[in-house]
Amino acid sequence: MRIKSHIEHLIHAGAFLEGEALPSVRKIALDMGVNPNTVMKSYQSLERDGLIEIIPKKGAFVKSFQSINHPKLKELDSIINQLKLDYSSDDIIKYIQSLLGGNKK
Repeated sequence: MRIKSHIEHLIHAGAFLEGEALPSVRKIALDMGVNPNTVMKSYQSLERDGLIEIIPKKGAFVKSFQSINHPKLKELDSIINQLKLDYSSDDIIKYIQSLLGGNKK
């Protein structure tokens, strides 16, 4: 599902912030030249993965970072907790920001 992967990438990259509405199914379908059902299936899959919440008649919204249930985030949490034993939070944040290319939220 290239639509799902694309939206997932945008969410992780910060293009859509916590609580922000995603574009409508119809808009994405028109922009990408696909059937709206294809977009809806991608949204439903993202919801099952815990990245978004679909609210009927309102749209799809990005879930808060803390509520995202993804195995890699649990792994990251564990790594950060281990790093806290030897490094300050400021040092960890600066390092992560350097990896992400600056001071992005």
